[in-house]
Amino acid sequence: MPTDRRRGPLDLAYRVLVLPGVIAYLFAVSIVVLAADRFWLVDLLTFAWPYVGAAGIFLVLAALVTRRMKAIVIALAGLAIATIPAFDVPTARPATAGTGLKVLTANLFVENVEDLAVFIDLLRREKPDIVVLQETTAAWAQAISASGLYPFESSTQSREQENLKVFSTLPIRAESALQRAFTEKYAHKHPLRLELDLNGRPLFLYAFHPETPRRLWQWRDRNAYLAAAADAIKGDLQKAPVIVAGDWNTPTWSPFFRGFLKQAGLTSTAGGWLQPVTRFSMRLDTIAYIGASIDHIAVSPDILLHERRVGPYFGSNHLPVIAELSLPQT
Repeated sequence: MPTDRRRGPLDLAYRVLVLPGVIAYLFAVSIVVLAADRFWLVDLLTFAWPYVGAAGIFLVLAALVTRRMKAIVIALAGLAIATIPAFDVPTARPATAGTGLKVLTANLFVENVEDLAVFIDLLRREKPDIVVLQETTAAWAQAISASGLYPFESSTQSREQENLKVFSTLPIRAESALQRAFTEKYAHKHPLRLELDLNGRPLFLYAFHPETPRRLWQWRDRNAYLAAAADAIKGDLQKAPVIVAGDWNTPTWSPFFRGFLKQAGLTSTAGGWLQPVTRFSMRLDTIAYIGASIDHIAVSPDILLHERRVGPYFGSNHLPVIAELSLPQT
């Protein structure tokens, strides 16, 4: 006598695991997409968004195995909603020709015990025109300066105050910390703004390293940091091309990343769902780089992109991000 399929193990899995799972997934991703810009803990989930996407793919496959249309539709709806943050990011247009400029950004990590020569060798191989560094100690700054690779560098004061350091093959015309109003008791960070000389024309460079949003006040201050920078950049866009690079402590899939780009009028050099991790857990690095993509290079719409990639490990809990750009001729 045939067994009723609704009383078999597959039906039990459907009722107990798959259907509740896809419903919970649809609810969770909808909450994040709709409310991450208003709630701290909800926004923190965007740091794990690629893994949330992987969970959605798993649930779609599980629903397909059960052959229950209800579960399949709900799972697909949840996965579709989960992709919205990735496809809502303004991205740089691809370049075919033009003046090349290579930018490298890296968080050096204050507890980095690797030989400094490893990173300097990376600079020799890659030959970036602009290097934007975060968590820069005096020893790192002195070693890179002594390498003779870069004739121009940002001030010691900006490194001491913000741990930000810029090295450049382009002359630095002006440098200033972007002043902003603080609303949080412990807030102190400022973006670094530089005006570079690009063959007689100005090029604005912003170096970023806002608070990491581990606490509510840090989350609010990071968001205020990005908003203040966006307003300043919008004004600079009227004068010259703009590049923003650094450790943003903001994943690509956060509404605050997308909101910053739209408010400032910039484009990201990275887009799409599958982006390589740039900040990872060093406890698991022997297995895989488990983490988030929070180190970014963004550019004004008139700057085109040849290539964007992540560089090799050099002792930090961040990987360097490298972008090869094509700048407008006039």
